[in-house]
Amino acid sequence: MSASEEMKLGVTLYSFNQDFYTYQASFEECLARVGSLGPGQGVEVVAPQMMRGYPSIAEESQQIFLRAADRYGMVPTCLAGYSDPTIITGRDMNDEEQFEYLAVQVQAAKRMGFAVLRIGACETVFTRLVSYAERMGVKLGIEIHSPRTIELIGDIVERVEQVDSEYLGFVPDWGCFCHSVADVFVNRQLRLGVPRPIADRIVELWDERAAQPEMEAEVEAMGGDEIAQNMVMESQVYFAHGEPAELRRIMPRIVHTHGKFFHADEGGTQAIRLGEVVAELRDGGYSGWISCEYEGHRWVEPDKLDALGQIKAIQNLIRRELAAPQAVAAG
Repeated sequence: MSASEEMKLGVTLYSFNQDFYTYQASFEECLARVGSLGPGQGVEVVAPQMMRGYPSIAEESQQIFLRAADRYGMVPTCLAGYSDPTIITGRDMNDEEQFEYLAVQVQAAKRMGFAVLRIGACETVFTRLVSYAERMGVKLGIEIHSPRTIELIGDIVERVEQVDSEYLGFVPDWGCFCHSVADVFVNRQLRLGVPRPIADRIVELWDERAAQPEMEAEVEAMGGDEIAQNMVMESQVYFAHGEPAELRRIMPRIVHTHGKFFHADEGGTQAIRLGEVVAELRDGGYSGWISCEYEGHRWVEPDKLDALGQIKAIQNLIRRELAAPQAVAAG
């Protein structure tokens, strides 16, 4: 079986973030939306967003999830948690507190059938937690998320390689691999009142890979207000300049991936270097799950929000890319 046939598609419930927070859809209804895509669909849940009792997860939330997974034939793929080292006011967690905080998340993932727990990097992960995760049979995935890219986290990559466990790896988010700023983002800033010349200049500076302080200074000189400065900041936070080819460096360590996107239709997807990312994963032999993650809900007008429709669109595009001919190795 080829790598393209082995790679599987799913959804993270974060895609329904706006509907959930505005009470348009409950946790159970968000699960039903994923279920409507048909059996065999992977499902990822951001635990503190939709599940009560975090970090250990309440029985009620677990049962809602397990019943839905069974009803719709969904596959639990990744439980998204956090390391949260500063959650205690006034100080960082000590090692014992950090371990206990993360261990209960590993336990919750195990109980609900998730193969992967997404976390952030911390010393406890590299030492005590990975051994515990091995015993529990749950892989730990350190997320690589914009504005960080693979190129910028060489120290973390080295630590993971030193640990050398199949139960510790990475969850690259496709927002790391952008060719442009998304149109839906720019349009939102214009509606908020950012003047067109300033918005256009911010996009130009992003294209030029200008540093944030340089962008802020130029926007200030153009008369940009706080909203314009916020556009500068968000352009840096959501759209990173990472190279898809860098996936090769961590390919054996990828335990899950987030198919981040901001808008998709038959013509393609905005901002993300989709074809290049899919080709790198496919040709590199990645055979895990792609959790499609719609984040355009942040900027789209409420009456035009259709998260499920967007998920269907991006999955069609990914399937099309997976079916494309593989690159022929030189030699």
